[in-house]
Parts: sequence; C-alpha cells; structure tokens
Amino acid sequence: MTTNPDRPRLGIDLGTTTTCVCVVDDSGEARVLANREGGTTTPSAVYFDSDGTAVVGGDALGQRGQEPGRVITEIKREIGGHYTVAVPGGHLRPEHVSALILQQVVEEALEALGVAEPADGPLASAVITVPAYFGTEERARTLEAGRMARLDVIDLINEPTAAALASGLRGTRSGRAVLVYDLGGGTFDVTIVRMFPQEVRVVATGGDARLGGADWDLALIDLVLDRMGDLPDQDDPRTSPRLMADLLGQVQGVKAALSTSTEQSVTARTARGRVHHVVISRNDYEKATSDLLDRTIDFTGDLIEQVRGLGVLSIDDVLLVGGMSRTPAVARRLAETFPRLPAPQLAADPELVVAKGAAQVAAGEARKIVDVTSKGYGVLITRDAGRPSSGSAVHWIIAPNTPLPTSGRHTLCIVRDGQTAMRIVVYESTTDVLSEDEADHIRLDEHTMEGLPRDSRRGDPVELDFSLGADGVLRIEAHAANGARLRIETQVRGGAADTVAPLPGLRR
Repeated sequence: MTTNPDRPRLGIDLGTTTTCVCVVDDSGEARVLANREGGTTTPSAVYFDSDGTAVVGGDALGQRGQEPGRVITEIKREIGGHYTVAVPGGHLRPEHVSALILQQVVEEALEALGVAEPADGPLASAVITVPAYFGTEERARTLEAGRMARLDVIDLINEPTAAALASGLRGTRSGRAVLVYDLGGGTFDVTIVRMFPQEVRVVATGGDARLGGADWDLALIDLVLDRMGDLPDQDDPRTSPRLMADLLGQVQGVKAALSTSTEQSVTARTARGRVHHVVISRNDYEKATSDLLDRTIDFTGDLIEQVRGLGVLSIDDVLLVGGMSRTPAVARRLAETFPRLPAPQLAADPELVVAKGAAQVAAGEARKIVDVTSKGYGVLITRDAGRPSSGSAVHWIIAPNTPLPTSGRHTLCIVRDGQTAMRIVVYESTTDVLSEDEADHIRLDEHTMEGLPRDSRRGDPVELDFSLGADGVLRIEAHAANGARLRIETQVRGGAADTVAPLPGLRR
C-alpha cells in the first residue's frame, strides 16, 4: 500500500467496547469525528448477516436480542489468539473482525471531514492505540487489521501514553512523574511516565489485557440473577441467549448510571416470562465488583514499588483514564490505599482522551515518546544433565519495562559432539513477572539453525542477538563460529485450522 500524503491523518482508539476516531484540526486542537448517528464513539460490535454482509456499531448491538449468536463483541480480547468466527465460506480471525470495525469508523470519519473515499490506496493514515500490556503477537495482528482496513498505519501507540500526551499536563525539566490509571471496557493498564518539555518517557507499565468493564458487567449480571432467587432449570434466563443479551444491555446502563446516582433498577425476565424488578444500589454494585477493583489496586501498588527501584520516589499526578474510571469507587480506593499520592484526577473526556493523544501523534504534534516493553523475551535452554537444575528452562534476554528500542545477547552452547543443527525456541512472558518455567509463558516462535560444522564439539558457542524495536517487532539473529547464521523476525501466524473466509462487505 502506497502512502498518500494528501489523505487525512487520524488517531484511532480501537477499544474493546467502543472505538473513537480523532483528528487534529487547523487550529491545532484534537477533535472527535462523529459517526453517522452523531455519536463520539462507535460500539466495537459486528453483526454477520446471513446474506454475507457485516454490520458494525450500534446497529450490530441492536441485533443481540434477536440473533445474539451472530453478534461479535469484545473481539479485542481475542486478538493474538486462536479464536475464530464462523462465517459463510470459512472462518475469520480476530484481526479480520477488527478490520471491519476500523473500516467502518474510518469511512464515517471521512464523511464527517467531507473527504471522498479513494478508489484505491489507503483510506487514511492512522495511529492506532493498543493496551500497554499487548505483546508482540497482539501488536502485529493489530497492524494487520489496520492494513486490511485500507489504512496506512503510521504507528501503534500505547493507550496510557496517548492519554498522557493529550492530558494537558505540562512537562518539567526534571520530568513530571504521572501515574496513568487506565480502566477501559476490556483492559486495564497502569503506567508511570515522566513528562519533559519535549519528551514523554515511559518508566514502567503493568496491568491485565483481560480485565475491564466487561467483567464488571458480568458481576452485575450475577448479582441480578442471585436476587431473582433459585429458579427451576426451565425458568432460568441463562438458558435463553436473548434474555441474557437483554440483561447485559440493562446492566451496562445501570453501571454507567451508578457513577452519578445511588440507585437503579433492572427489569429481568425468566425463561417462562415471569418479571422480576431488581433494585441495585451503588453500595451493592461496589460490593459485587470489589474483587475486580482490588486487582487494579494490586497492579498499581506493584508498579509504584517497582519504579522506586528505577529512581521514581514520588508521583506528581494521578490521571484516571477510560470510561470505567468514572466509577466513584476508583478514585476513593486509590486515595485510601495510597494516601501519599496526589488526589486522583479524572481526565477530561476519559473515554476520548486516548484517541486525542493518538491524533496528536498522527499529526506530528506530540512530544517525542520513549516507551518500554511490557513483556520479557527469552529463549529455551537445556541445562546439563546430572545437575540439580537440569532440564529445559527459559533464559530471559530482554526484561519487562526496558526502554525501547533495546537489544540483548546470550551465548548458547552445542550440547553434543557432531551436532549440525540447533532448535531455537523464543518465548514471551505473559506478565512482567519472569520465571524459568516454559509452561508459564507464550511460545512465540520456533526455528532450526542448520549448517553447524560436522566437527563441532559439545560446548562450542552459538551467539544469539535479540533486538526489539520501538515498533514492537522482535528480531533475532543466531550465528556460529563457522559463519552459519539464522535470522528470525516474529510474524503474524494463522489462527486455528479452518479456511479463512474473504472479508465480508460492510452494509452501508
């Protein structure tokens, strides 16, 4: 795809539950581009019709009550994995579903700008945001989704970093330390950045790519069902996808309303039509979701301790980002647990600030960004037999929260005389806590290095160089004394089995 400098440069927050598109206008302000319904965000939902077309956004969510099995939501949680969606002609992987969402919101953004869609080439140039905790595979597949949506993807940027850029907080010569607590619809990130006048430097990041508002929804559903009492199997609403889709929509509204009100009600129906009116107070809601909030507080505490070892002894600002951060319990629990921190401040437009930061980067108006890797990268090694620690283990070459770009080296050894090939297995950590047990982590790539000398001896070295770029792509080079080499660049791999279907057309 050839970059067209005349195309709009957009910032896109591709969220788990909603997606937002922004652009920097002629006045230098980042503004949201409304969708066709006039909304500032579009639900990240896709409905696959029986005629082979796809519907994105609010109209897709509207089908949950009629055909819930055809409506795909929270696809961002599956990207990088083996989840597939069955459609006529085969299966779609998460990046394909994400591409449909991106294509729809960008087409509507062009309408808002009054810009015609080109017959070929990119629709627009874009910076797309991702959770700070996304690893190599998730980032690679997000890039692929952008390309399939006919976007010239300028870059990916971590969501908390984008929020810090758009927050309006000024940098200082000593580096203003900002804790960004980002609780969105499907992911949680906590990041500490230092803001300088011309640069934003990420110090460390942590979080969970499967913790967000969707989990609060499920906790509320459980609360409502519990209030309905013991029901016979034939009356249980869980047996009806339509009833559960309706209940989900109601609790999502209740969750948002309880940010400002103290009590809300839900009208729940049993499978045989009996109606239950369930009243939920804010206190009920907070108790039902306290364990989820506890997890975010634990991540935050761990990160604060971690950055002390990196020289960040005090925090100047606490910035709350993401729609879920509007929940009053968030600021209250942070203040109670960390009394030495500044009072948490809700970002202006917490649901939109990430997209605005991405737009600033796309327009070239943001400060320089120095990011870190949220994961560790290493290689499987075999220890000598007969030692207490013999067997396979992961040796880590790049540690989590290392500034990007970065590199590392490790020397592997030939394990037997006359060995002419070596298997190299690359691992990515699942969290920022490293262990040697390969079962705890993700096998990222595997290749065999051929051409080692036939007269090789046990213990002969093979040098292994890791290089992780600011783009999040891991590049590896292995080389032996005789000149044998192996180069690896992590690539997007196919999903589970099954034929990949053509990308469906969007219903206009």
